[in-house]
Amino acid sequence: MVSNLNEWMVGAYGAEFSGKEGLVLLSIENLTVEESQELRNKVRESGAQLRVTKNRLAKVALKQAGIEFDEDSWSGMCGILVGDTESTIKAAKEIEVLWKKAEVRKVRYRAAVLDGATMSAGEAASIAGMADKDTLRGQICGTIMGTPRQLASIFNEVPTSLARAIQARVDQGESAE
Repeated sequence: MVSNLNEWMVGAYGAEFSGKEGLVLLSIENLTVEESQELRNKVRESGAQLRVTKNRLAKVALKQAGIEFDEDSWSGMCGILVGDTESTIKAAKEIEVLWKKAEVRKVRYRAAVLDGATMSAGEAASIAGMADKDTLRGQICGTIMGTPRQLASIFNEVPTSLARAIQARVDQGESAE
């Protein structure tokens, strides 16, 4: 009975984990019930999901999905944050907002997979600092539009300078001769 239940849970987790663009393994030890609920709510608001699983079952499910993390990442109580790229970044930002003011940080990044790239704990912690798609689009538009704007101002400067020179000559009047 227990093995059937475990197999079912692994299958359910595997279906949930496979095909996700973002997956972050979190250390969530020492969270109170209220903190855990607040964390889940913030993650849910961002469009991602937080799953607290048995480490052994999660390892098997992730392995079936083609994702493997270092054995060191699995010590203690773990939660798995899953979602698409955008919701994963938003959820990581929400986690940072929750724990920035706290005296003791109770949620730590252990590992991650974002857009197919496996990340270590240090790299996973940088997810919260990543720009979302809208910010990146704005930066790209600014970059693309910067060059034409500069060219237009350069081309506009030639006749403007000529007009200033002619006006200066006119202002000098007959004394220039």
